[in-house]
Amino acid sequence: MNRLYTVPLAVLAWFGATAVGAADPGDPVVALGKCYDPGGSVVQRPATFAYNCDNTGVLQDMVWSTWGADGARGTGTDSSVQCQPNCAQGTRLVNPVVVHAWNPQPAKDAACPPDARYFSDLTIAYPQGVPPWITPGTQWSPGTDFVTVDGAPAVHFSGLGPFCS
Repeated sequence: MNRLYTVPLAVLAWFGATAVGAADPGDPVVALGKCYDPGGSVVQRPATFAYNCDNTGVLQDMVWSTWGADGARGTGTDSSVQCQPNCAQGTRLVNPVVVHAWNPQPAKDAACPPDARYFSDLTIAYPQGVPPWITPGTQWSPGTDFVTVDGAPAVHFSGLGPFCS
């Protein structure tokens, strides 16, 4: 289990799956959610997903070591845009990440699948380099805090849930 060492501040936003990963039979239906397509299926263990819905932040090459109602752990790469002078012209930064998700909750949006649960807490930790805007101890926005996880700068998203409408 991960421990949050510094209480955080915020950044980015949610997560919408863009690639399908296999789930083990018998696993509960739990997912990362943000930009969910109500016409699509609930994706578990995604290899790639955009965590802010506009592709300026994408977790890719994800390999999940655990996935279930008790939480998810995985490693991969964050490909995010430094939006300076703006997001269209910003530099794309690529960094290895360790991702933890926990606390699955039912969606509040009635358009979401009723049998799925969505991780409401998620951290993205940067053990080998970090985007310059992630400064532990500062806040980006409510529900997005910059923290330290296992000694690495990280983003903690709380109160997450899918947008299914």
